[in-house]
Amino acid sequence: MFECDQKSGHRITEVQTRVTSLPFNSIASEHSEGFIRLSLAAPFLQYLIDRGISPQPALDQVGLKAELLSDPSVFVHSELVYGLVNAFSEVSGDRYLGLRVGETFDLEGWPPFAQALRSTNSLFEFFARFVGLVPRESNSVRHSLVIEADKATYRIDRQQEPAVPPIQVTGFGAAIYVRLLQTVVGNSWDASHVRWESRYINGLPIGYKGIEVGLGTDPGMQISFPVEWLYLHHASEGSAKPISTPRQDEEVTVVAALRSVLRDKLDETELGPEVVAGLLGIQTDRFLKALQQHGTTLPREIKRLRVDLAKEHLKQNQMTIAQIGLMLGYSDKSHFTRFFRGQTGMTPTKFRLGG
Repeated sequence: MFECDQKSGHRITEVQTRVTSLPFNSIASEHSEGFIRLSLAAPFLQYLIDRGISPQPALDQVGLKAELLSDPSVFVHSELVYGLVNAFSEVSGDRYLGLRVGETFDLEGWPPFAQALRSTNSLFEFFARFVGLVPRESNSVRHSLVIEADKATYRIDRQQEPAVPPIQVTGFGAAIYVRLLQTVVGNSWDASHVRWESRYINGLPIGYKGIEVGLGTDPGMQISFPVEWLYLHHASEGSAKPISTPRQDEEVTVVAALRSVLRDKLDETELGPEVVAGLLGIQTDRFLKALQQHGTTLPREIKRLRVDLAKEHLKQNQMTIAQIGLMLGYSDKSHFTRFFRGQTGMTPTKFRLGG
């Protein structure tokens, strides 16, 4: 078995007779609460807008504003995204919306794909690099490459059993990974040797793009292809265009997610567990359990966020201290000053002046 040690980047070699598995552990189990970058749904929104279809009914259905989908710093629970893109499918009247969006998606502008393509030569090397980059987008899935004697299988395993069926997300995934594989393999591509499996295959037609489509047993998805393709030099070497990767370094956890949705809501009076869980698209008990697993509480994280934002705005020097306090939920400047001094040991004025 060949297994990549992600911490050191070294390969550990162990002999196995038939099956070789590369479970690049892209997500630690303690951080698999199921959160996802909301901007991953932006291509669906743009697809509808470009075709003159109003996305508003779908956005209203899940309680989201369109502008949030363009902010890469906003995380929500993956099931909120599943519900949103399923709703997009309903308002568009297209049962294969995920496929359509995946077929028009700017693949070479997608950071994990473009970076992996630029830094590798073979398909094997591409996947080894790619699975280390994809988790920056989501902690709701685990990627792995399984190599058998006659085939290789790239797997995307969901870390939780979804309460909302990811039908359109699966369709999108099928289009993306078929295109990804076809792009890297180049002239060696043969659709008849490719198989896509998922429990949610109603998001794509049977025989999509000439590949075999089969019903899977788990909530994830996978694509299988001839094992010899792994050792081909990929056809698109150096073709990916330069890209920027804004705010890709933040770990996708429940803490990062709640901070992302509360940045502009700290002046609201009700920020209890039910409200915040609703903003994230997760059940309240699951939200509280996830916080507990991280050894923290909602009041503690709200307090930390208020302090961090206060420091951020005090350094920028664009708002008065009273305005910053008001933005953070303190109607009285003196109340904000007492809070800030209690947390940092200095007044906002002293902090602004450099301590």
